Amino acid sequence: MVVSIDSLSCLDCLIWLRSGAAAAERLGLTQPTVSRNVSRVSEVFGVQLVKPNGEWGLRGDTTLLNMERTVHQRYRWFRDLPLRIEAQYYSGPLFCDGLLSGWHPGNFDFLEVHTPLQHLRQGVIDAWIGSYPDIPDDDDNDFACFHLTRLPTFLVVAEGHPLLALGNRITLEDVKRYPSLALPDNSFPKVQKILQELGLWSLPLNIQRCNGNWQDKTPEKLAVGYATSLTLHLFKSPQVLLPIQISLEVGDTLIVRREYADHPRLTELLEHLKCKVLELTHKFADVRIP
Repeated sequence: MVVSIDSLSCLDCLIWLRSGAAAAERLGLTQPTVSRNVSRVSEVFGVQLVKPNGEWGLRGDTTLLNMERTVHQRYRWFRDLPLRIEAQYYSGPLFCDGLLSGWHPGNFDFLEVHTPLQHLRQGVIDAWIGSYPDIPDDDDNDFACFHLTRLPTFLVVAEGHPLLALGNRITLEDVKRYPSLALPDNSFPKVQKILQELGLWSLPLNIQRCNGNWQDKTPEKLAVGYATSLTLHLFKSPQVLLPIQISLEVGDTLIVRREYADHPRLTELLEHLKCKVLELTHKFADVRIP
């Protein structure tokens, strides 16, 4: 190995968790130690740590660094070192509560799929509970997917919204007369495509990370939002489900690099997650196991 496991972990945890304090806490180190290790790894691999839009990243050729990450990731899996798991803002608390020892949870605040998928591809993280349908295909060469849940998406509005006066007579055309929430372009490309084809996803929000529920961030009081049985309780203000169905099924899928799909540590994690899923199916009638 060119650099030690601890040294590279400092760099990757800083990039992953976005904070020197959070990286130090996860690794059981001091912040100065994290900073020194980050500087050393950056120097060894000839890269520069940058933070242009609130997200840590690397400038320079990362080819050798990513090869080193691959070696370190394999070492973590097979030497029982802590593994890193990330999830969506709603699914992290649901699935990672009481997580098995040997797994370090993330911040659960991503509002797009590209960064966690890149972290998984490069070995910065070891597992990701992604949001279906914006996940790799089942026959993807690099990733193995283990599907956990599927459930319908509902359209929701705040109490007192004019659409509620229509009662059961409401149609999708009625809904389209009002702005509907959207994340920055291409954050969840498959979901975006489905909703745009329905004439929704019209009011983009300029946010990168989740701090609370992103759907409460809009100043537009008449906006139509989206929720599932698992996310409805996250709104700060009471929401009402509109009596109209849309063709958007979502869910949760555990994703790992394919070479670890049969690893005993992954099998243990899946058993833990399946127990959580079973609890959800008992609590929510519309949650199903795919």
